[in-house]
Amino acid sequence: MSQASVPTAQDMIAEATATTGWTGGVDAELLVGLERTVLGFAEAPLTEAARADAYNAMRGDLAMRFRLEQYLADHPEIEQQQIEGPLIVTSVPRSGTTATLAMLALDPRFRYTRDWEIKQPLPPPVLGEEDSDPRAIAARERAALMDQSIHLHDPDGPEEDMIAIAAYDMRSYHGRYPMPDRYLDEYIEDSFHSTYKFHERVLKLLQWKRGPNHWVLKSPPHLFRFEAIVERYPSSRIVMTHRDPVRMIGSVSSMYEQLYASICPPGAVDNAWIGRRCLDFWARGMEIALRARDKLGEDRFADVHNRELVADPVATLEKLYDRLGFTMDDGTRARILDYNSRNAQGAHGEHKYTVEKYGLTEAEINAAFAEYLDRFGL
Repeated sequence: MSQASVPTAQDMIAEATATTGWTGGVDAELLVGLERTVLGFAEAPLTEAARADAYNAMRGDLAMRFRLEQYLADHPEIEQQQIEGPLIVTSVPRSGTTATLAMLALDPRFRYTRDWEIKQPLPPPVLGEEDSDPRAIAARERAALMDQSIHLHDPDGPEEDMIAIAAYDMRSYHGRYPMPDRYLDEYIEDSFHSTYKFHERVLKLLQWKRGPNHWVLKSPPHLFRFEAIVERYPSSRIVMTHRDPVRMIGSVSSMYEQLYASICPPGAVDNAWIGRRCLDFWARGMEIALRARDKLGEDRFADVHNRELVADPVATLEKLYDRLGFTMDDGTRARILDYNSRNAQGAHGEHKYTVEKYGLTEAEINAAFAEYLDRFGL
């Protein structure tokens, strides 16, 4: 893609406006994210095909944002919905967030975002009509073809909320693409106030005809945003998952290696770059999270150690429930046991990696996470 063919933010807005018919324009924060991401994709080490696909993904996300805005404008009663919680699971990737969320989602008191509804939220889902929803059917067919050894995926189970919702606010591209350093710095420094405001509106839309209204959510980028979360959701509780950072950084580096192999030119991104990027980014995220946790107070937080979750999931979840003020019923307990019998470690293949492959040593990873290791007894 030549520089002349790189779209501008205004190009994107004009195209999405023509596609959707939305006439409300964009607010200042959305425009900031749009301009930042257009420039980030222009500078990222992508193949021309991958860069074109990235801009097309932006176009689709912006068009969906406009469609959502129109739908919400046409149905003002949705804004009267009340969000319970939410309960938010987060930490550095590969720390047990997926398993923790999956087991919490087995409790029928909770509502969670599913892959098919978060990526295609219109029309909002209707309770009792989901088995035949074409979005759900297509998602099940895709899931049947996926490699489950690195990341378990149930199309009818819980999926990350922020991958899609933040993308509709032009703030969700740091993980899927090797964005430049400036983009990551600006992403980390962004308050995300506008994103969580829009996040709340999307949750209201999704629960409008399909309760319950007590949400349990999960996404690693929430780690950077505890203060913005609490500002938007004063009743929120945050569950942090914990694991040896050497294993976390090694695993997430391996995941990015596989992802970038198909979208970067040969030699543009090497394993040492991936390892350094992962360590720096997530160590900064943990530092931000710890300082926010100090400020907000421990009453709002609960902790799950991945080694305990693997060794005894029911006891670990019961301990978490007690911390959160919930009671686990026998049905949920049985579903947790069944989930773990089907998804025991290695059941879907083994994910192998070493940090040395990514130019890192265990000592430097432990040094970057020294406070974290000491604070949580890892």
